[in-house]
Amino acid sequence: MTRPCVEPGPRYAKGHCCGDGFLLLLDPDDRIRLSDGAVRALCDPHSGLGGDALLRLVRTRRGRLPGRPRGDWFADVRNPDGSHALTCGPGLGLVARYLTAAGLAPPGEILLATRGGDARTTAGADGLTTVELPPARVLGPSEVTLDGHAFTGTAVSLDSLHLVCPTELPVSALDLTREPRLDLADFPATSGVLVPDVALSFVNVLPTGRLRVRVHRPRVGELPSRGTAVCAAAAVVQHTTGRRGPMVVESASGPLSVTVGRNKPTLLTGASSIASEGVLDARWLASL
Repeated sequence: MTRPCVEPGPRYAKGHCCGDGFLLLLDPDDRIRLSDGAVRALCDPHSGLGGDALLRLVRTRRGRLPGRPRGDWFADVRNPDGSHALTCGPGLGLVARYLTAAGLAPPGEILLATRGGDARTTAGADGLTTVELPPARVLGPSEVTLDGHAFTGTAVSLDSLHLVCPTELPVSALDLTREPRLDLADFPATSGVLVPDVALSFVNVLPTGRLRVRVHRPRVGELPSRGTAVCAAAAVVQHTTGRRGPMVVESASGPLSVTVGRNKPTLLTGASSIASEGVLDARWLASL
């Protein structure tokens, strides 16, 4: 039986970094244009390939890219709803892992360009990847209500907005299937702009000093892990307790190490790996 010829499309890779799963799309010549709907379909685990975000990889010498990138590769980050994101620390960590494994970048530290600026990443031979995120800026107090219970928290910016709520209640007992209610009118603004998409983190400080974190994203629900939210949680605990040095956060994918410095980049270290690689069907991609 003769099989129909399937037109090859761009290469892709899937994997995880620091507990978050990502879809990478290799587009060295900056030829692929993805609608919001196409991104949603690709990130959907049932109709597409699945991913917490999609990162399109473009060689900086070939694409018409924002800013003046210094690195060789630009990562165009798209949220699973199709919207653009300035950057994504764990996603960049997976990009570094992929580029070094594929021989597209030398081992060691890699400078990657994003809409939010250049970021340094290091994919180590031990399977751990360190990603550089923006400095954590503590904005002020706010409050969220979950299942009739009010949680007091602290707002943090890492180019994305977070509300971190330390609590004595075991975070494992919280019902995050319910949509929390956040009054954005009382939420501290950053740079005069109020961004409604605030990630919520509920945090236990364990007797060992480690943190246990559960993360909820509006309209998405609970996330197994979220690198920037974990960093925001560490920043708030450091801010409120005066602790210094790396903090270890428990996650489903293993321990994550977070280093928060005053007016310095936030460093997130965790496991990363490529799970699969392949080639998309160009006709299916075009149909999106």
